[in-house]
Amino acid sequence: MDTLFAQVLLPLALAFIMFTLGVGLTPADFKRIALQPRAFLVGTALQFISLPLIAIALVAFLPIPPIVKVGVVLLAACPGGTTSNLLTHMARGDVALSVSLTAITSLASVVTVPVVLMVALALFMGPDAPQVGMVSTGVVIFALTVIPVGLGMILRKLAPKPAVALERHSRFMSGLVFTAVVIATVLNEGIGETLRRLTQAGAVSLALNVAAMAVAFAVSSWMAFKMRQRVALTLECGLQNATLAIVVASSLLGDIDYAMPAAIYGLMMFATAGLFILWARRWSKAALRARNMAL
Repeated sequence: MDTLFAQVLLPLALAFIMFTLGVGLTPADFKRIALQPRAFLVGTALQFISLPLIAIALVAFLPIPPIVKVGVVLLAACPGGTTSNLLTHMARGDVALSVSLTAITSLASVVTVPVVLMVALALFMGPDAPQVGMVSTGVVIFALTVIPVGLGMILRKLAPKPAVALERHSRFMSGLVFTAVVIATVLNEGIGETLRRLTQAGAVSLALNVAAMAVAFAVSSWMAFKMRQRVALTLECGLQNATLAIVVASSLLGDIDYAMPAAIYGLMMFATAGLFILWARRWSKAALRARNMAL
């Protein structure tokens, strides 16, 4: 894999995405957690526990290469992406909950991603696993996620007007950067190789996406959360930070094959999220009509 792409461009893209997340954060986003702790705790449990377990269960007995299995679990370990906030808004979900979850799970990924990655490597690669340290992985993730988020928040504090102006376009810009990363990953690998990986990782990536969203919606419904919260949790679990998975795969594991499930997932997740948004908006309109008729 091209060294410039893997070691420089991808990390810079991830840092930029996380910086745009930080620019949009205020202390109120963290204080808000105390106002709806149940929804937040359920959301973090879904991200940190349910998604990795779903991924491990999906790939455990499939006849796919171990490197693809690790890539799927790595993707599941990553937090929700910043695009989940924008799409939650489009679906008329609880944007505040989505933003708080994205922020906290992104910061916690310094610990959670290395732990899940080490488990996946031990389960599926064994002695053939690449030599990567848990601490060194955490340090790299810290440098590329926590520090940019912190810098974005500092900009928001010291220069609120430019930060607010930047925030208006930050979600769109981060979405463009994310899309560029996914497309560049595919093109860098080559269309032929991508098609080969698509046959290996396409179905399981789609299954992970659908299962994650279905479990999130089912659990939040069982907990009797409001529809806006169910929408936020469903999209938060269905829109992973695939850029982080691609960076870890290419820069730390040193093999783009680990990143192919994330690249494929990054393309598929917008289709499933789009269908869910259409359904959520129709449900919202129907509920509003029902309330108006009851008056």
